[in-house]
Order: sequence, then C-alpha cells, then structure tokens
Amino acid sequence: MTRSLALGCAMASVFALLGACSSTAEPGNSVATTAGLSGAATAGTPGSSGSAATSAGAPGTGGSSAGATSAGASSATAGAGAGTGGATAGGTSAGSGGASGGAGGVASTPMNFTCTQFLGLLTTNEWYSEDFEKDGVDGTKYQLKYHHFGYVRTWADPTSAFWGETGNSFDLDQGSSIQSACAASTTAPDRLVFAALDWEMLTKEEWVAALESALVTIKGKYPSLKWIDIMTMIRCPMNKQCNPGANYGPGANPVAGRQDCRVPDFEDAAIAAVAAAHPDFVGVGPKVESPACRSPVDGAHLGPENNRAAAKLVAAYYAMHP
Repeated sequence: MTRSLALGCAMASVFALLGACSSTAEPGNSVATTAGLSGAATAGTPGSSGSAATSAGAPGTGGSSAGATSAGASSATAGAGAGTGGATAGGTSAGSGGASGGAGGVASTPMNFTCTQFLGLLTTNEWYSEDFEKDGVDGTKYQLKYHHFGYVRTWADPTSAFWGETGNSFDLDQGSSIQSACAASTTAPDRLVFAALDWEMLTKEEWVAALESALVTIKGKYPSLKWIDIMTMIRCPMNKQCNPGANYGPGANPVAGRQDCRVPDFEDAAIAAVAAAHPDFVGVGPKVESPACRSPVDGAHLGPENNRAAAKLVAAYYAMHP
C-alpha cells in the first residue's frame, strides 16, 4: 500500500499544479504528482478478484500492503495510477481512497475515523502547525502528540517519559500534551499516523526491528486503534540531498548539522516491509516532498513556507482518506 505524493514545482494551489511535473520513481513505487490529488487518474478495475499490482512492484492501495494483492482492484500502471484516491502508488477503485472488495480480494482499508492522532517529533509539528487542520480535513477529527526528540526507538519504549500526557515537549524528562484535541475519542484514537524518523539507523533491518517494537508499544498505549499509517518526514525536493554536510549514523539524532530531509531507500523499504507484515492494521503514509530546500539549510528543518506547502499536501491526502 505504498502511498506517494510529490511536489516538484512551485505551487499556486494544491490542486492547480504540475501537469507533467513528477519525481523519479523509487524502486517498487509509483510516484504521484500533485495533480493526482483530484483522483482523476485511471482507476483500477473493481471486482477483478484482487489481482496484484503488475508494474514496478507497486501494490494497489485498497487495504493491501507492499507486495500484497489489492482489494478487488487491479493496480494502475506505475505512474499512470498516481493520484487515484489521493495520489497513491497503484490505482484504487474510482478514486475513492478505498477499493471495493472483489472476489478473492482482501478487506479494504478502514475509512471515516472518529479521531486520527499524528505521533511524531518537532519536524512533525513544524508542518502540522502550518494550518494542516484548515486545509480540507475535518479538524475536529485530528490531533497531534509530538516530542522534540521523539525518534522511532524512543516511542518504542513504553517507559519513555515522552508518553506522559502533560509536560514540556522540549524536556527529555517530561511528556507532552495532545495538541488540538479531537472533538471525540481524544484519549482513544481509532487511527494513528506515526511520523517515523531517525537519522542514526543505517540499515533496513534496524528500521524493521525498531518499527515492529514501536507498533507493539503503540498498540499497548492505544488499544482503540483500528489502523496505523507509518509516514516518513517531509522529504527534500525529489528526495535529493539538501544539506551538503549531512552525515547519518550513530550520534546524528541530536546534531542538526548532520541531519537532512532525504529519506534513504532502506527506510522506505523497511516501512513497506512492516506494512506488508500487517496488512490488516498498518499502511504506508503519504510521501510528501518539500517544494524547495531551505536557504540557508538547517538540517531537516524546512522553514514555514515549505512546511505550509507540505501541510496542504498531507491534508489533501487525508481529506481523501478521512
């Protein structure tokens, strides 16, 4: 269920963009353009016995994971299917964001959640606070919990102080309160979008182990959950390097000068593998790119203008996957 958004050109509005502008596809992923957010691209054929994706290894998005079959919908051709049902890799049925179960297909991704909680760190708040809840989603159904240093393995620790419901999100010994709480079920969200970020893990295997551990902890903290999307940070334009001094590896998490907004291939591969291992519970969140590098570069921090553009794209995706 690889979900991919790209923003490679200057944005006048989230829906009036790009035309032919798109990223280079990563292996196994179709990369969608912003124009695909309208759901206007060719959809997969519903009721096709859950046929698997046929190009670039990209699965359909109707509740299946990477490498799995789609929910009664044929996947669109790589690139051609971009934008169906919210700019995702592989086509969904009629751009609805969830395929109709066809004969032999798997269950579709749940929709219409009461409370979706984003769980992340400072960079997550930087785009979320740029009016994400005012960009087309129902803001009463979204909330944020973040900690400045909320890396994957920290959220995987059930004893971490960060899980505290009150405190200072910049203090290593304190928790963090919910921001902009949902109107209902704020303490029992039914969907969680996990903004998984870490600059120190350098292999797919490390990422898979950390994500699996985080899933166990998250499910323990929120037994009400019906679905989890795993989302990366907002990427550099075209997912290229913005920070020439970037140096991922041990000790990089607390040092902004070693960080960048480029998401390594092994991280994407790990997220896809974890989603494939839990097709009834875990999906791959939207892959959103910044329209530009920040100038001057400040690690992975993109600045207000770029984060505002990113917030629009994340909101556009979740408006189609409410």
